[in-house]
Amino acid sequence: MCISILNFYLTHHEKNHSHHFKPVITVKFTAAQTCDQFINSSSGKKFVYANLDAKGNKAGTLSYSAVKKDASTLTFHSEVSDKNGKLVGSGDFDMMCNGAAVKIDMKSFIPAASAKQFNNMQMEGDGKYLTYPLNLKPGDKLEDGTAIITVNNNGSKFSELQIELTNRTVEAKETVQTNAGTFDCFKITYNSLFKAKIMGIAIPINMTVTEWFSPKLGRFVKSETYRKDKLAGSMMLESIN
Repeated sequence: MCISILNFYLTHHEKNHSHHFKPVITVKFTAAQTCDQFINSSSGKKFVYANLDAKGNKAGTLSYSAVKKDASTLTFHSEVSDKNGKLVGSGDFDMMCNGAAVKIDMKSFIPAASAKQFNNMQMEGDGKYLTYPLNLKPGDKLEDGTAIITVNNNGSKFSELQIELTNRTVEAKETVQTNAGTFDCFKITYNSLFKAKIMGIAIPINMTVTEWFSPKLGRFVKSETYRKDKLAGSMMLESIN
């Protein structure tokens, strides 16, 4: 997902400082039995992604460790490491399926590696979710994802974050080969805007993202991030243990 946005931040921000960023993700669920494949294929597994720079060199890793919370919910712990294996970000979140789609809280799309300044602060989101329907087909136009997140420090507002994922389009159905196996995927493109406002000043970062989403895993297996039409970074599923 949009994790390649995180790759861009790892390449351009302070990679040599550790921090912990823990978004809280909540998703609605109504028909657990139709999401068995998603739950069972991820529960107890660790997904490791290679984080590549614009030249294809490995810049670090991103891992997700999944635990079944209940019949419809998976709890993930994510860790971002630099090329030397040093932890530079982490997070915990829940992810669920409603029988027709996987929905992810928009707070999870805050680039963890850019959140050093928000360490130990409290985040309040507006409860918005990004939807990945399980019955995708080429030509589909998917719902946009937008969110405003308030960052509080000791009870006072410190910052406001804006996330917009727009123009989401299913371009094609493709088979993707990775070191973790071969997956039937849907190629999805979208525009990404991330903006952090501090003391009234906001600096927007606009990117274009292409990801290959696997309905079986309920997640992407490959993603590429572009800025000003130039590849800024990519991510590829490396292993499932």
